[in-house]
Amino acid sequence: MATRRVGRLPDELTSFVGRRGAITQVKRLLSTSRLVTLTGVAGVGKSRLATRVARDLRRAFPDGVWLVSLAEVPATRDLAQVLVSGLGLRSSPPDSAEDLLAEQLADKRMLIILDGCEHLLEACGPLVGQLLATSPELRVLVTSRAPLAIAGEQVWPVPPLLMPRLDSQDRVVQRAVGHEALELFADRASAVLPDFSIGPDNEAEVVRLCQQLDGLPLAIELAAVWMRSLSVSEILARLSDRYRLLTWGDRSAAPHHQSLRAAIEWSYDLCSPVEQAVWARLSVFADGFELEAAEAVCVGDGVTVEDVFVGVAGLVEKSVLVKEDPPDARTRYRLLRTIQEYGRERLGGGTKELVLRRRHRDHFLLLAERVDAEWLGPDQVEWLARLRLDRANLRSAMEFCCTEPGETDEALRMVAALRFFWLASGALREGISWLGEALQVSPGPSPQRARALLVNALVSGWHGDSDAASDLLAEAQGMAHEVRADAVLRLVPQTAGFIDLLRGHHDSAMARFAEALEEEEVLRHDGLAMVSMSCLAVLQISDGELQRAVDLCERCLEICEEHGEQWARSWCELVLGLARWRQGDLDNAVSHLHECLRIKQLFGDVLGELLAVEIESWVAAAQGRAARSAQLSAAVNRLWQPVGSYLFGLRPYAVWHAETEAKIRNALPTAELRSARKRGAESTLDELIEFALGERHAAPAADAPVRLTPREREVARLVAQGLSNRQIAEQLVISKRTSDSHLEHIMSKLGVTSRAQIAVWVAEQP
Repeated sequence: MATRRVGRLPDELTSFVGRRGAITQVKRLLSTSRLVTLTGVAGVGKSRLATRVARDLRRAFPDGVWLVSLAEVPATRDLAQVLVSGLGLRSSPPDSAEDLLAEQLADKRMLIILDGCEHLLEACGPLVGQLLATSPELRVLVTSRAPLAIAGEQVWPVPPLLMPRLDSQDRVVQRAVGHEALELFADRASAVLPDFSIGPDNEAEVVRLCQQLDGLPLAIELAAVWMRSLSVSEILARLSDRYRLLTWGDRSAAPHHQSLRAAIEWSYDLCSPVEQAVWARLSVFADGFELEAAEAVCVGDGVTVEDVFVGVAGLVEKSVLVKEDPPDARTRYRLLRTIQEYGRERLGGGTKELVLRRRHRDHFLLLAERVDAEWLGPDQVEWLARLRLDRANLRSAMEFCCTEPGETDEALRMVAALRFFWLASGALREGISWLGEALQVSPGPSPQRARALLVNALVSGWHGDSDAASDLLAEAQGMAHEVRADAVLRLVPQTAGFIDLLRGHHDSAMARFAEALEEEEVLRHDGLAMVSMSCLAVLQISDGELQRAVDLCERCLEICEEHGEQWARSWCELVLGLARWRQGDLDNAVSHLHECLRIKQLFGDVLGELLAVEIESWVAAAQGRAARSAQLSAAVNRLWQPVGSYLFGLRPYAVWHAETEAKIRNALPTAELRSARKRGAESTLDELIEFALGERHAAPAADAPVRLTPREREVARLVAQGLSNRQIAEQLVISKRTSDSHLEHIMSKLGVTSRAQIAVWVAEQP
């Protein structure tokens, strides 16, 4: 006869999908801690995860696993009495419920799940503390949008479901840790549409849908229900009003689990008035933000700096705000799209929202202008990383400037101030697009327009469109003379020299660069002026003046060293590699090119990386390594196509490339040449850089397992144990910067974005 199970745990009515690593991680926590609280945003799946963990642990608790649902228990109820009833205990007057619990649970080895405690924290915390103190074999698993905040509590934030990302061609990028969100959508969609499956034709759309739904299981399940009457693309198109669409839920569930709106409103109602106000105001951010940005935008109209700080802290505590700690950057916070849209709805639009969006724009305009002013210094990598993190906010601010009447001058200021972002981070197409839009909405003569035209000329030239660049430069110069914008006129020679270089006007380019370098004030204070030195050196190399080119680059390196500058230095290293190749000093050529690559990697300067690898392919051919040369060149040729004009359209580069190609064809049999080029064409950018630097000699298979170094695995295990980067550094006797770097590499290799996801991966390992 079957043994009767002790406890009260509902059966699962739908299959449990994914969360394998999370289940393992929570089990481990329960093995070492008697109180574990699962926190997370509304709809993230805390209850299902807790129930699944408890079901797996039944055998470990002979006195049962008991689920006590508190979601619909009003704050006025006696919580101890609710537990007495939920645990099936019999009470008899005059014993109090607290005494009865202490007496009957004292020797019990059981697991109690308290599900949905967020509205009962003041009563729940002390009661759980008392139970744990009087019942040494008791374990408690809590689900709540905020911790109980009592001694001995182990808090584990439940992350959204893992999902792949899409590359620029809308192809799914394979990730190391699974596609849980897609698995859940496919499972629930097939329940209402039996023939549904995810394949090459709809995979990208399902990924976009899950991304729009923030990977929240509740939102994904509600969206899947619509597959009965809509296609995936039609659901995506209707997500602009997600709260109207995602309303058909499980009628047997608690009211605040039946629709997305109900779940979010439940969280909103649990917030204090200050937290509600800050939530609404934070909704103007397009993505993550720092506390400084939140204060700049949200303070005013009765909300103080202290209110913002308290509000942000409270919203993090209640799982409304996601706290992020990116490597080598300050703490950031983020509202999931679903939470953000609800906050924007509460903001109410009108004048209040307009004021906040203007403050948002002002903050990011000042950030862009500060980066532009301070670019020539030691903080370039950090500045660029900060702009990347705030990319969505910058776009939102520029959109506001371009669409809101009276804000167009600020649009010109902003797009021009971001010149180094467009150039150094490889965002040329985006820069051209925003510069064009800003110039279109602000056609009147002004110094701001002259500067934006000049920046647009430079970015267009960098992208390889020399004709457009030439026209824009002429307009910029005319406008600068008209409005007497002397600061713009001082920057014209360097831009003109670069455009003449692109157009093959050799003598004119030499003259303009020489003129640019006479502007000592510009040379010492503008980050682009030193790039002019590298361009002039390229012209000298093409003339055979190799030593003059080397001397010019070394002078440039001295100025870079004086300022702690890196980006212009990387171009100098590249040109020095080119010069040494032409001199026949091949080992030194490789050294300079590799130094260039290492610096370019810090910036994510794709075009600079590709050009350095292209030149290394010429060096490899000169070394007699024709197969390596062919592989490098083929990779560059494919990867350059989506980002601009091949080799910037520069005539000297085209000649040297053609000479190398001829040398390769003469050196290799056809089959070997074809094989080398195939390997190169199949490489990703990261694989290409690693191969060029000699760190990997063959591209891995697409389905190869993720390989962390022993040190990275050690760091990952410490992350899973809950240690901060500083604590990891102290334990491993390394610097915090090294610890930060290890964490960044781990996240990149695993394809994850949070420490919780690293912990999940660790838990999944044998």
